[in-house]
Amino acid sequence: MRILSLADTHFGYVYGRTASARFQTSDQMFKVFSDSIEYAKKNKIDLILHGGDFFNRSNPKEEVVSRAYELVESLISEDIIFVCIPGNHDRSRLPETLLGYYMKNVHFINKFTTIELNEITIMGFPYVNQNPKDVLKRITKFANKNQDKQLVLLCHQLFDGAMFGPHNFVFRNRIDVLQTFTLPRNILFTLTGHIHRAQSLKDMNVFYSGSLERTSFMEKVEPKGFLDIVIEDGTAEIQFVENSTLPMEVIEIELDESMSISSLIDDNFPDPNTKTLLRFYGKKLSQKEIKFLWSYFPAKEYPLLKFSPRNPGTLLKSLYTGSKSLFKFDKIVITASN
Repeated sequence: MRILSLADTHFGYVYGRTASARFQTSDQMFKVFSDSIEYAKKNKIDLILHGGDFFNRSNPKEEVVSRAYELVESLISEDIIFVCIPGNHDRSRLPETLLGYYMKNVHFINKFTTIELNEITIMGFPYVNQNPKDVLKRITKFANKNQDKQLVLLCHQLFDGAMFGPHNFVFRNRIDVLQTFTLPRNILFTLTGHIHRAQSLKDMNVFYSGSLERTSFMEKVEPKGFLDIVIEDGTAEIQFVENSTLPMEVIEIELDESMSISSLIDDNFPDPNTKTLLRFYGKKLSQKEIKFLWSYFPAKEYPLLKFSPRNPGTLLKSLYTGSKSLFKFDKIVITASN
């Protein structure tokens, strides 16, 4: 069996200061998902697993829902199974669709569900905020009763050791964080969304595919894509496939009391056609300096530009120490006995 694992498509996400810019960024979310589907078709993928945050909000616009579900419907001509669970942006529930009724290979999961396939059994459940340990009991109970099956867990949760952001913040002991050592040992691997950085927690075979496109400047140094997984004879080979994303730039400018913002901007001028964050740190900006920035970068000429701070009196520290990627996903091979 060959699986394509992805997550955090965030259909309906928009960014930009003009209508055309917002349309461009919204359209990109559909494009990268469509590219993933084409990859699945070309490479004879058997199963697509979506780890949540299908939409960017719990009540997406009708046209967003229709367009997203039409892409899934395109799988009807292919022998590809599609399974999706809702994430926190979906408020743990996906909008109703008839796809699951007339397409036997499409599964939108709004409650704890198991799906029996030839080679594996999928356990999937929606995002749980307050106490995911309760659903862990159901997972453990099912796993204990099915020791002879190859189990794959699909979810949208935080796991201890998961990392995000330019300073590599690591999630540890929180009420919404699951401990990897508590997962049943006969789960072959866990595929999860929620964290947008693709990464592996190898101690218990937990894998984040990450988002298909960047939705935050904190993700600037992270490659985006999905996981291609081949299961054969109790062994899973997992590799990351990078896709094409919109260009993004973070320009950090250090200030001191003697420096003029205008002269520094001239030396670090942003590209109006690139999604850019112009970030000032080292000293607080005055109200006059904030107004200068608004007038210096009109929305029509710089539709993809943001600057920070946007309020006077806010002191920032440097966000990035370099543009080198923080991530390297080597091909991983695991077995049911690991």
